[in-house]
Amino acid sequence: MKLALAALLPALAAAVSSSPSVTIDAGTVQGGQCEGGQNAVFYKAIPFAEPPVKELRFEPPKAYKNKFSQGTLNATVSALTCIQFSDDFTEKKLNTSALSSEDCLYLDIWAPSTATKDSKLPVKVWVYGGSETEGSISDPLYDGCNTAQAGSILVSVNYRLGPLGFMALQSAGIYGNQGIQDIIMGLEWVQDNIAAFGGDPRKVLLFGQSAGAENVYVIGSLPQAPSLVNGIISESGGGRSLVANSTQQQVGASFAQKLKCSSSDKACLQSKTVSDLYIAYPADTFLTQGIGYYGGGSLSVLSQGTHNFYPYVDGNVIDEDPYNRGVQVPTVFGSNSDEAIVYTLQWATESGQLPTISLYKDFLRKNFGKAASLVGKYYLPSLFESEAKALIEASSAFAEIGYNTTSLEVLLAMTKVITDSTYRCPAWYGAAQATSNNISAWAYEFAHSPTCSWLYTIDESEVSYFSGAHTAEIPFVFGNLDNSYLPNGTCNSTSAEWALGSQMMSLWTAMADNAEPSTSEIDWPLFQTQGTNLTTPGLIFENSTISSTIDYTGCDLWVEVNAILSASNATATTTPTRASSSPTSSPSTQFNGATTLLSKTQSYLAFSVILMGLAAL
Repeated sequence: MKLALAALLPALAAAVSSSPSVTIDAGTVQGGQCEGGQNAVFYKAIPFAEPPVKELRFEPPKAYKNKFSQGTLNATVSALTCIQFSDDFTEKKLNTSALSSEDCLYLDIWAPSTATKDSKLPVKVWVYGGSETEGSISDPLYDGCNTAQAGSILVSVNYRLGPLGFMALQSAGIYGNQGIQDIIMGLEWVQDNIAAFGGDPRKVLLFGQSAGAENVYVIGSLPQAPSLVNGIISESGGGRSLVANSTQQQVGASFAQKLKCSSSDKACLQSKTVSDLYIAYPADTFLTQGIGYYGGGSLSVLSQGTHNFYPYVDGNVIDEDPYNRGVQVPTVFGSNSDEAIVYTLQWATESGQLPTISLYKDFLRKNFGKAASLVGKYYLPSLFESEAKALIEASSAFAEIGYNTTSLEVLLAMTKVITDSTYRCPAWYGAAQATSNNISAWAYEFAHSPTCSWLYTIDESEVSYFSGAHTAEIPFVFGNLDNSYLPNGTCNSTSAEWALGSQMMSLWTAMADNAEPSTSEIDWPLFQTQGTNLTTPGLIFENSTISSTIDYTGCDLWVEVNAILSASNATATTTPTRASSSPTSSPSTQFNGATTLLSKTQSYLAFSVILMGLAAL
């Protein structure tokens, strides 16, 4: 045994010496080599802030200023995820060791194997989505080996979630936006350290999806944004108003009550165990009340009055609603063609309810309050009659499970309302707002029908129905089109899809490199609203990248809806008003919600297939 060990030691020493390493102020970061044949290396779980535990819980992050133990950090193992407040990102479902902890403020870095401190490569900083309640840099969907091989640095930043990341209770000296501050501190760490890994701190792109897109939109609106990032890409989420201060205070007070703490007792709140938080969160019925909550959350449309742990204007970190100020750096705003299919399908399969006109009115009332009648006027279910009839004719299964033309009209109307209000039209608003402030902006729509599943919740046999669904662009942005990261994932994407992914990665890299997303192959036209129909030049990502016109017809309706919701909020004095430079607040066209309905019916035919399967169980 001694002889075997003696023989092994030189080999171990050689392996350690050959592994990638980078030296920063805290010490030497010892990384690993990507295993998929890529010419790329990684450095995982690098601390950028002190553990936000005990007296640091609910506090702004405190920068990590320590030295690594014995001068070296083993950066080959993923960090623990931040505490999750929904059940989508779990070890059981993702087949990963997704263990969670409050001690989670770490970042991961991927770089080309040849990168040196003199390389000055463009840097892309990723912010994951998940409704501000879930998500992690250790999600294998966000692996950066392919991104690094393509020639850029990828940084992925963990940030706190749910009440730990967004609880505000000024009476207890808790001011909220902890998660936003975590991301900002991660960006400050990048500015100070990324050159050592081969990156250029002057060429930093901040990009995120869904709630991550909202977070990068918020950070892009801050006065210090130009000193932190070169540009922003907001994928399906940026362009919305934040939750009102008064709402956030009520949410915080309710949660404190569930934890059996006084609303002025920070020490009590900091003393509670993670188990206490897990018990209190689903028990807090206040989170299921208020404008913007419906269908168990799956059909909710967040607004200023929604009872949710979310970013808000605190007067310090965020001193003005980004909906009013707009981004301060060049930004790409985009959405997917059928974002809400994942939500309406989830609701239809889990609730077992038949969509009716009465249910639709309830959906509008609970999501839009005093603006419900205005939304209903432009999204009348009857406007979707021809599409509903086409679906009935295409599949007899709808009739077998109880769906008729009316119920499908309602389903289509609900889907379009969520897609437009939450993703498509905020993208238009954010880009139009930036343009009116003389900030360069670009727009895109992702409409590709993937060959391979990218989420464990979408079966491989059903993936073709989810053309342009929420999150569908992520595998292409990261070049992760081999879904072996999924349990039993063995699907092979087509050569055309790999080409589309390569194009998208190159465009995202160009945005980091030049604060302008065009490449030598693809010219991305600037956002520019043309005429009363609110069309603009942009890119369509479908079977390939196409320079075309994106139709934002009727999106100015949602500016008026936001104004109504703002005015009807309980304490209007704490809710920012719209700036005069913002896009017009009254619809400029005679609009109806069916005008831009998807021409494809495959996504909705999935309802008949999947619902029939559930009915047979």
